[in-house]
Amino acid sequence: MDKELTPNQRKLSRTYLVYRALTGLWFVSAVWLYFYRLFITDQQVGILDGFAFAIGLIAEVPSGALADRFGRDKMVKLGQLLAGSGFLIQAFGSNFVPFFVGQAIMMIGVSFVSGADEALFFEKLNFNRASVNWRKLMTRGSQVTLAAALVATIAGGLLNGINPRIPWALTGLALISSIFIMWSIKDTRPEKTKRRVSIELREHLISIKEGFAQFLTPKLRLYVPIIIAVQGLFYTFGWGLLRLILLDRFHFSPFLGSVAIATSGLVTVGILAVMHKYAEKISERRVLALISLTAAASLLLSIADIGMWGYVVILILYAGERTLYPFMSEVLNNRIEERQRATVLSVASFLYTLPYVALAPIIGSLSTRGHLEYFLIVWAFLIFTSVVLYLLFKKKDTFVSMTKKETEVETRVPEIST
Repeated sequence: MDKELTPNQRKLSRTYLVYRALTGLWFVSAVWLYFYRLFITDQQVGILDGFAFAIGLIAEVPSGALADRFGRDKMVKLGQLLAGSGFLIQAFGSNFVPFFVGQAIMMIGVSFVSGADEALFFEKLNFNRASVNWRKLMTRGSQVTLAAALVATIAGGLLNGINPRIPWALTGLALISSIFIMWSIKDTRPEKTKRRVSIELREHLISIKEGFAQFLTPKLRLYVPIIIAVQGLFYTFGWGLLRLILLDRFHFSPFLGSVAIATSGLVTVGILAVMHKYAEKISERRVLALISLTAAASLLLSIADIGMWGYVVILILYAGERTLYPFMSEVLNNRIEERQRATVLSVASFLYTLPYVALAPIIGSLSTRGHLEYFLIVWAFLIFTSVVLYLLFKKKDTFVSMTKKETEVETRVPEIST
């Protein structure tokens, strides 16, 4: 990829990788539930997450529209400031209220960043759409993020034993520091594409409505089942209660849990390296189906009392989330218009965040009562269904595309006079 890039594209690519490294330093990733448990129950954690993530969800789609209008660079910087501040508030909390306030602020910040940073870099880099350069950079970015997360996860597990507040404070500071890396990157789209600053509410709502409408079009609707069921599961696992509850179900201690997550990240880096090397040869349909079916199988495997063998489940879900992301990013960015890119990406984030808003209280309650298997069985069935729908839509989409190309070729063939 590097030989094909301009000097500016190389510089921006390096900036993107540093940015991804800083935003991957989540020192709390393997220990946050144990910190909450010092003060509140799993059921309260589920309620807290449900309401806080709902607030973030409400901010999700408007944030993309605001980024398209006011400037994606501004939304990214504001979002990382809010996200980091939310962690700092929780770091010094000792009951439900500061945890809820901090979590809500953090989720609003994450919503502001979601889609805006990706859309900003995609526009600034201006890769050839016919190439796989963007997917390669996203894959490399995922590797860098995982490497940073590996260090942060192990460090967080160790620091939790010293003082459980330290991982929270360090995560907040890392997110805030990413602002300075992005400081020189400006959203330089023509003013006519940014929209005027003083916009009317009606125009803003129309923009959001158009973003949702994009997912009803043939070019994007085939991915909706995967986004909701599969990416929704990965979001619940990566951001929500599920990962740490599963680690607890498999009898991992806080430190061993951090080791399990870190080593899963290390293995995933290797998988992403292979994907990066063979990017041109990898089939989207096979990868999406394989990741989805493997994720569903891992949920069913979690029903059994498999002890430390549960590491296999953690690895599958961890790697699945990271390997699916570059493909979905490429699909969405290549199939949406520039003027609505951040809005549509935020709608996608809305769709895969939505399940956890409802699932957080349910998972917390089922965990408290010892009946998590109900969720595992139902969601595995939903994933199997989503794969079937995706393959049916994909087959139809491929047929329509081929028919369209054949028609275009026929119209270009000159008539032979007789």
